[in-house]
Amino acid sequence: MVRADLIIISGERKDDSFDLITRTLAAMGEITTVEIAIESSGRHNFGVIGPDKIPVVTLPGDPVAAYISFELFIRPMIRTMLGAATIHRPSIKAKLEKAITSSGGYRSYIRAVLSEDGKSVMPLLSQGSSAQDEQATLSDANAFIAVPEGDLNIAAGSDVMVVVLERRYI
Repeated sequence: MVRADLIIISGERKDDSFDLITRTLAAMGEITTVEIAIESSGRHNFGVIGPDKIPVVTLPGDPVAAYISFELFIRPMIRTMLGAATIHRPSIKAKLEKAITSSGGYRSYIRAVLSEDGKSVMPLLSQGSSAQDEQATLSDANAFIAVPEGDLNIAAGSDVMVVVLERRYI
């Protein structure tokens, strides 16, 4: 194997594909499968492979779930490898402009637009259920609203934690 600092695999959308990737990686090293308690996230693998113990991570096949997982897990991993002092995106509190709902039992990261002054946040809700609609809201987002597992309904005007995706707000 050619030397790599990190291997990231994304794209498996079915259990058979995920299982094949898991078996293949396990044959090459030490792999752990985890079920992440984030809405729409599903299973992930992480571990090391090969004689050089190269870190490997698998992300969900869904593009929005993969992006959220990248921001939460892979970006901090890369920044740690680079020796960065700050590895996570900044989080701030902002007023929610529109009520949101979330699935119980899972943490949610709702795509959103943070106001220019950073004091309020508008959730970006898909108009339809297609993957294109989901990706369109992702491309418009400059933040995620972090919704804890137990919060099912959050009213407009509530203070929410916001993960800031664009540097101009920090």
